Amino acid sequence: MIISRHKKNSDIAGYVLYMWQIEDLIRASKLDMNTIRKNIIEQYEQPREIKQEIEEWYENLVEMMRNEKKENSGHLQVITNTVNDMNRLHIDLMHAPREAAYQQQFMKAVPLIKELEKKMQPTPTHDIELMLAAMYNAFVLKLQNKEISEGTNEALKIFGKTLAMLSNKYRKDNKGELNPE
Repeated sequence: MIISRHKKNSDIAGYVLYMWQIEDLIRASKLDMNTIRKNIIEQYEQPREIKQEIEEWYENLVEMMRNEKKENSGHLQVITNTVNDMNRLHIDLMHAPREAAYQQQFMKAVPLIKELEKKMQPTPTHDIELMLAAMYNAFVLKLQNKEISEGTNEALKIFGKTLAMLSNKYRKDNKGELNPE
């Protein structure tokens, strides 16, 4: 909750990746609050009031996952909406004359996106979701101590830079400081 709040305001791509990780942690805990309390919440070195706030945050996420039938897979609608908002901004940036630097960065990612589209299951709904999914899948593979090819690492660097630029634009847009036209 503390990390998600900070990331949501500073790095929207990082926020999405973090929330996908939280969804998986909740699933690994079988959506059981006793397990989440013991294995996650108790590990925080925070005052009791903050731990209570964290516990309520997890309880809300568990309830949302149950209500949305995301116990086994998929992402919460609120996170999907955020990814779609990122994509809407991306489309605006791709059509904005003042955003040549972003457009050039994204064009570096296009051949890599096209290559990955054929391999990803389920197929992402748009390029931003695909780049985020690639970043998250690489994170999971690293946790499993699986090797990632040099080509994949290079693609991840390009995706990471593109998503970092988009996150910066997203933050500015939310503050009303972005005028891409």
